[in-house]
Amino acid sequence: MRALLATLLLGAQAAPAVPATLTLGGEGTPLSPLAVNGFNASWQMPVVDALGAVRSVAPTSLRFPGGNVGDENDLTEQALRYFKANLDLTRPGTAAVVQTRVFATREGARNRPEDAAQAARAAGALGLKVTYWEIGNEPDLYTTSRGDPSWTPEKYCRTFRAQREAILRVDPGARFAGPAVSKGTGAAMHYLEGFVKACGDVVDLLTWHEYPTDGTLEDEAALATAPTVTGHVQFVRDLLRDPERNPLGHTRDARLGVTEYSLSWRSDRPRHLADQVGALWAAEAALRLAEAGVSLTSYFAVIAAGSHGLVDLAGVPRPTLYAFRQVRHFRGTALPVRSSDPALWPHLAQDGRLRTLLVTNTAAEDRLLATDLPGYALIGAKTFTEKTVQDEADFIRLTLGATLDLPGRSLTRLVYKRLS
Repeated sequence: MRALLATLLLGAQAAPAVPATLTLGGEGTPLSPLAVNGFNASWQMPVVDALGAVRSVAPTSLRFPGGNVGDENDLTEQALRYFKANLDLTRPGTAAVVQTRVFATREGARNRPEDAAQAARAAGALGLKVTYWEIGNEPDLYTTSRGDPSWTPEKYCRTFRAQREAILRVDPGARFAGPAVSKGTGAAMHYLEGFVKACGDVVDLLTWHEYPTDGTLEDEAALATAPTVTGHVQFVRDLLRDPERNPLGHTRDARLGVTEYSLSWRSDRPRHLADQVGALWAAEAALRLAEAGVSLTSYFAVIAAGSHGLVDLAGVPRPTLYAFRQVRHFRGTALPVRSSDPALWPHLAQDGRLRTLLVTNTAAEDRLLATDLPGYALIGAKTFTEKTVQDEADFIRLTLGATLDLPGRSLTRLVYKRLS
């Protein structure tokens, strides 16, 4: 069944003899400024050592400290000072998402409401403007990964409320995110439902993570998981609007955020993290979440955290670096578009007089694409393959014409300009 799904979604049949065509239709969706190219950053990620790479993807937000490290270390003034220094290095206006400590791995850990308040005071003194305070990280896994079954959604909600109230006494304008559950499916989403039922009135950005595999699926089946993120967004949106499942907050306009995502959760396994398939999936997830109206996304991670990251610890580029250099241009208004070839996944955005078309070729072989967009002239096209990354080469500039030959397993960016 999984192989059949992959075949249907990716068009694993032989390449069609005629170029694929694009069909536009429907109303556009305004894209949130933080919808793409947010990243997780932490102590073990030396942004200063890979500054050119980081700046080249134009980060819209950084989430700190990101992942389990936030429940293993105190959020001290020194930590926030380090984060602000990295934030200031990236680009002007990069939004800050700060993850408070919730779980205590040792006696005396600073995970109390007063510790969250102290972090808020330290941030204010440092001039660190926090866009969202995210309360903890993946509390749905505390039972299994931390061995503490007491962490029910209700207990987490009580902690969320207590830390929120403590921070608000320091910063009355603060906004809050959570529960940052571990996946968009199964028990994790059941946990998120429990949180919404108890805390739907106080969360400003409802968050979850997307890690669909452990890196062992076949390439086609792994890529075929990308479209599922759209369904997860709709599930969460329906949950928030349901007065029975969200009795305290169904009339509020809470936003949605995915504060970690990657094709695989296995940091120690480079397959489908540090390869082309992992990069194409990451780009697809970012684009699909943005098109679905998610307000903020954070790829895991900006610099090497095991096999995660845009570059390794030596600064050597990974395919994800190239992918997010393409995705950074997806802004303005997302326009519905579909391809006649199911192996080509297109995404179109309008920004002033320009339209940016990003096309993922999920097939292993080249595919032809007809480039016509009525009323617009194609003015540029760049793509990359895994070999591009291996050679540490520039993007491949495609010769413009009525059709383009899109390399197998590539992400191509086409830029159009309005004719009048």
